[in-house]
Amino acid sequence: MISLRHWSEEDVPAVRRILWETWLATYGPFIPEKDLRHYLDTRYSERALADLHAQPEVRGYLAEIDGRPVGWMRTTLEENERRLSVSSLYVLPGEQGKGVGSLLLREAERSALEHSATELWLGVMEQNVEALAWYRRKGFRFVREEPFVMGGSSINHLIGYRPLPATD
Repeated sequence: MISLRHWSEEDVPAVRRILWETWLATYGPFIPEKDLRHYLDTRYSERALADLHAQPEVRGYLAEIDGRPVGWMRTTLEENERRLSVSSLYVLPGEQGKGVGSLLLREAERSALEHSATELWLGVMEQNVEALAWYRRKGFRFVREEPFVMGGSSINHLIGYRPLPATD
């Protein structure tokens, strides 16, 4: 059974493991491991994750199967623009295809609607073709491109959104 909860600072090691294992499997074919490690150790160090946890506009969610962490999502509320951005959504490679990502994405939508956001935004690396296809099936439209830098690697990043249903 998949469960979902807000993350805590005690979850930082599990989050780092999810990120690392997912990045190696997903980005490893086109980003050198040293660049992945540098990005993990700078942008997602234990201190950086603790700082993210403390930001009121940032929410993190941990997905678990039978109490075992298998996925993580981070969202950022941009109230002035009436949108919620999914900054990170990762599911361990061996747990993909079980509904974990869909559950996390539904939680992002629920949170966005709770805050009267009208759009859900995210970015995905162009070379991450499986995720890109999955997001398109989920109704996302990609409207711009930006470089995404991990260590010494620069990858084309597609930025897209999905409109949310109006609430009364």
